[in-house]
Amino acid sequence: MTVVVTGLGAVSCFGSGTGALWEGLLGASRRPDPAPDVCGLPARPHLYAVPDGDAPARGTGRTGALLAAAVAEAVAEAGLSAGDLLDAGLTVGTSLGDIDLSERGAGTDADASVPPATHRVTASLAARFGIGGPGQTLSTACSAGAYAVGWGAELIETGQADVVVACGGDAFSRVAVGTLQRFGLLDGECCRPFDTGRAGMVTGEGAAALVLESAGSARRRGRTALAELAGHGWSCDAHHPMAPEPSGDQLRRSAASALAGLDGAPGAAVLHRAGVALNDTVEATAIGEAVTAAGGSAGEVLGYAPKAVMGHTAGAAGVFGCVIAALVLRHGLVPPNAHVTDPDPQCPLTVPLVGPVPLPRPSVLVSGTGFGGNNAVLTWRAAA
Repeated sequence: MTVVVTGLGAVSCFGSGTGALWEGLLGASRRPDPAPDVCGLPARPHLYAVPDGDAPARGTGRTGALLAAAVAEAVAEAGLSAGDLLDAGLTVGTSLGDIDLSERGAGTDADASVPPATHRVTASLAARFGIGGPGQTLSTACSAGAYAVGWGAELIETGQADVVVACGGDAFSRVAVGTLQRFGLLDGECCRPFDTGRAGMVTGEGAAALVLESAGSARRRGRTALAELAGHGWSCDAHHPMAPEPSGDQLRRSAASALAGLDGAPGAAVLHRAGVALNDTVEATAIGEAVTAAGGSAGEVLGYAPKAVMGHTAGAAGVFGCVIAALVLRHGLVPPNAHVTDPDPQCPLTVPLVGPVPLPRPSVLVSGTGFGGNNAVLTWRAAA
């Protein structure tokens, strides 16, 4: 069964809405702001989301509020009625959920030592929008958003739902920033995914959402498909709690499944690439090898790393990647990569530095990886 996208939503460091997101990506100049001191550590750079609209509902934290704004935009663009949503599915990717409620010792997690209930944001969204179909919270670390989109697609492909709202979100967390700092994974200046001088990630926050729908349902409702899912795959390295498996075998396996729906190489790849040298190298090599095995050439693919200007949005990252893929297909352009002085010679993909660059073929790959070796890859093409 063909799965299409009929609605997009986003709240990012560029502001509310996919329009603000696209203009910000084209600008390729976003620099992080200082984050608060964390556990006695020096302040670290962070990219904050800029939401519009109402304050969070009672009992909802910042992640839930960001997700609600992104879902509202996507649902509105898709033209979904209350009746449509009653039977719709809901998939949410998040690493920490409404962790701010725990960190300040408020809400239902009055004891700040109690881990946040990540599923709470899913229940809150379902209640707020009247989404009554199958629901799931995916918390596979930084690949959670990509998993949420893939699982949402499977609900449609297996006939469990005609419409699924797939979303992902995470907000600033003192615990997360402190942990990443202790592990030496943060760059103290900016995120430089394609530069040889990259020194780690920069944390960010935000939320993104897609309305996934069977092509038949979209036709019945008279909605225009914004993109079509060509393929998806997921896997686990089962290697290390944090580091990727150096050969990239399992990520390559996921990419091969996603590429099976395309004829040749995708026009572009929205990479997970976050400025961590080993992870970046393994990802680009695995994707390049999968493209070659599928009959294409890695050099034909335009590589793009949005975390350079958005920061690492954790559970939202994979959904942001899919939203960006749909926008790239809509505009026929790939934004320029930011913060590159000395390009990484180990990357087999072509890396646009001055742009935007025309999309050479109407298809885009999205890659998501996460702690624990969780990999998810999706491919999108222009809707027929």
